[in-house]
Amino acid sequence: MKGKLVILDGIDGSGITTQSRLLAQTLKNKKKKIFLTKEPSDKTIIKLINKNQDPLIDFFYFLIDRIFHYKKIQNYLNKGFIVICSRSFPSTFAYQYYSTNLKRYFKEDLIFYLNHLSMNHIKPDLIIILDVSVKKALERLKIKKKKSLINKFEKKKFLEKAKRGFIYFAKKYNWQIVDSNESIEKVFNKIYSLVSKILENG
Repeated sequence: MKGKLVILDGIDGSGITTQSRLLAQTLKNKKKKIFLTKEPSDKTIIKLINKNQDPLIDFFYFLIDRIFHYKKIQNYLNKGFIVICSRSFPSTFAYQYYSTNLKRYFKEDLIFYLNHLSMNHIKPDLIIILDVSVKKALERLKIKKKKSLINKFEKKKFLEKAKRGFIYFAKKYNWQIVDSNESIEKVFNKIYSLVSKILENG
């Protein structure tokens, strides 16, 4: 059986980490082979991103991380695993491209191609964008017990831009949008329904 790649993405505070873990555990309980992962995946890259203030450099740091990460993902897909990835290229589109001045200098097609190349042309089976109000996202981040690995993007104005970016790209590329202002259980039920459909279709 061919593996499946499911990406959960959205702004900080949208609940992608919680929902990814919940989805992974639920599918494991159903005896599915699961590989739960996230981006960025490399600790050295994370440190470099936290120290950097240039969006162009950030963009290439994420691409470098993605090149190595997707080689690992490919191995799991070849073994028939369901790969659940918390954040991936949609974040790069929304954070590093849409929300910065990079869109003034680079065409969207180029950004798309470079990301596709870094993913070794692997096409996700399902991309779900968790859409939450920025106000609620910031409230969640304030009470979050564990500090984010990268928190320099957790600012109101930036998150508002990123939110618009996620919705823009989701509508353009037909990604699924799930309202994550609701309870964890209600959001998960919507996510699980979408995931179940792609699993049923083989």
